[in-house]
Amino acid sequence: MEIEAFIRGQGWSIFGVVEFEKIQENLKKHEKIFENWVAKGFQADMNWLKEMRADRFHPENKLADVKSVIVLGAVYSDSGSDCGPDRGVIARYAGGKDYHKILKKKLIELSDWLKSQDSTTETYVSVDSGPMVDRVLAEAAGLGFFGKNSCIIDPTKGSYFFIASILTNLKLEPTEKKHMPNCGDCMKCQTACPTGALVGPGQVDARKCISYLTIENKEGIPEELRSQIGDRLFGCDICQEVCPFNVGRAHLQEIKIDNLKSNYGVGESLDLKQILSIKTDEEFLEQFAGTPLMRTKRRGLLRNACVVAGNSGDKALIPHLKKIIDDESDEMLREH
Repeated sequence: MEIEAFIRGQGWSIFGVVEFEKIQENLKKHEKIFENWVAKGFQADMNWLKEMRADRFHPENKLADVKSVIVLGAVYSDSGSDCGPDRGVIARYAGGKDYHKILKKKLIELSDWLKSQDSTTETYVSVDSGPMVDRVLAEAAGLGFFGKNSCIIDPTKGSYFFIASILTNLKLEPTEKKHMPNCGDCMKCQTACPTGALVGPGQVDARKCISYLTIENKEGIPEELRSQIGDRLFGCDICQEVCPFNVGRAHLQEIKIDNLKSNYGVGESLDLKQILSIKTDEEFLEQFAGTPLMRTKRRGLLRNACVVAGNSGDKALIPHLKKIIDDESDEMLREH
């Protein structure tokens, strides 16, 4: 297939094509799951999820004549980091450059290639930032299955991959749908989660999730959860790190798109003294522009660094924490 050769040449690790009409039941099922999740308040203050609901489960709102969906996966995993007490761990996905820009550029290139093959082609591209239910589409296209940690898991490569998708009015040949396993009676992710955020198979209570607390959360981190955050400065991979589908699979998790590698971005961990010494938004921008850490802004990253510093027990960090109290007017930062 010419399209497969083009996709492989772009550096995608996995991909699938599915007919849009074949995924309607899947979308309806997951819309009900989403409604129940929101009813329990598990979305925390991410109200934009509710506001996007109509489009999330109805992709035809974004491309009226959609006939096929191309779903692509790009591996991002480096080896992870065992860092010292004066450093904070960065989630694996965030070690490199901002994946939104990198992968969207590739989607546009693929979209342009499709249009060069057929001038009647229409497309809509999405990389995690638009109202697409990426994991539902990935499951439907055969990229993997929903794990108990709510991640999509490829049974051979694991779950360390970004998901991107293209809706098109072309009627493309569907890829073969492989038989997928499931998590069975494995409970490793649920028992390993320090904060108990995995409240049931595939159910994440964002109000307790370290990834939410350190990234999407714009306010203080609840005091009772701070000690459980450990050394996680930005995001969390614990539920993926213990997953049997990831353990021992590093040789199958090759990053094929260089800018996603941690040596192209902030890396696997950061010096807490350096973070606590960032005095202005301009300094923050200078250090982290073009990386996923922009999401939390200076205020959020300093908040996280205060928590991780406290958890470290490293007395050498005390003067840096005192400087936060002395120099910052932000009461949330001073309290942390």
